Amino acid sequence: QEIDMLKKASHPNVVQYYDSDMTDDTLSIYLEYVSGGSIHKLLREYGPFKEPVIRSYTCQILAGLAYLHAKNTVHRDIKGANILVGPNGDVKLADFGMAKHISSFAEIRSFKGSPYWMAPEVIMNSKGYNLAVDIWSLGCTIIEMATARPPWHQYEGVAAIFKIANSKDTPEIPDIFSEDGRSFLKLCLKRNPASRATASRLMDHPFVQDHPAVRAAKDSALRNAFSAPADVKHTMSNRELPSRRSITPLRDIGVSARDFTGFSTTVPSPRTSSSPIPVRTNMSLPVSPCSSPLRQFKQSNWSCLPSPPHPMLSSGAAAYNSSSYALNQ
Repeated sequence: QEIDMLKKASHPNVVQYYDSDMTDDTLSIYLEYVSGGSIHKLLREYGPFKEPVIRSYTCQILAGLAYLHAKNTVHRDIKGANILVGPNGDVKLADFGMAKHISSFAEIRSFKGSPYWMAPEVIMNSKGYNLAVDIWSLGCTIIEMATARPPWHQYEGVAAIFKIANSKDTPEIPDIFSEDGRSFLKLCLKRNPASRATASRLMDHPFVQDHPAVRAAKDSALRNAFSAPADVKHTMSNRELPSRRSITPLRDIGVSARDFTGFSTTVPSPRTSSSPIPVRTNMSLPVSPCSSPLRQFKQSNWSCLPSPPHPMLSSGAAAYNSSSYALNQ
């Protein structure tokens, strides 16, 4: 059922599913190869991003989330390590291992995700949670891009969980942001999920509204609204109201390994290809590409050759390992 959901997902800001194969006890899932690596990897190599880079990446993350939320799907693990950057600076959501689909009036109550990016209602787990958890995680990811560290990084795992759940504080907003950026973050980081902005509402915010990815997402939503069946009783805006959302998990798949995750099933020759799967050959370097926002906004003074580790990474002062902040359940 989860694979069927991935098959139907088709969006420029969501990693494309190509095929899957079951051999003995191993389920292999073949996905689009995104050569630039994750945002987490780029942060380790180049350090914190400037606001123009953050704005570009945020717009595309938001467009992907709006697409998923319109299909009543919650990702549940938005963070830099699960967001990939392509050769032209295009951003794609990845790692849907914890994604859930809304199918009834029962909200999710399972405790899964990465705690430093986790919304308070997930940790409290008293009334369940809904699509709004992805918006909180988006805000935390924006802070991660600005600081190269997740929010609450000064606390150890259990202490961070206690802080997020019981404190009335929200993550501190870095000083690098403009008024629009700060306003956008405040809408994402409302502790009350009912007060938190939805993905569709955020697309109208000045921080992101003029980006091509956001404009395309709004155009797509408008087309879908006009093409909806006549007997549909609710609108997209109604579906996105937190009070009306409810979620139940899909059937969990027992996966012992995911072979070749992040790679396509085949890389066809540019001249002769008989593969029925539309996989593009990608010869870009597995580092920040020349045409990505990191290069456009002078994030690095190096050429397109593979770059050495960021000086901050060598000293270990500001580097972090995403696995240190993961909560495996």
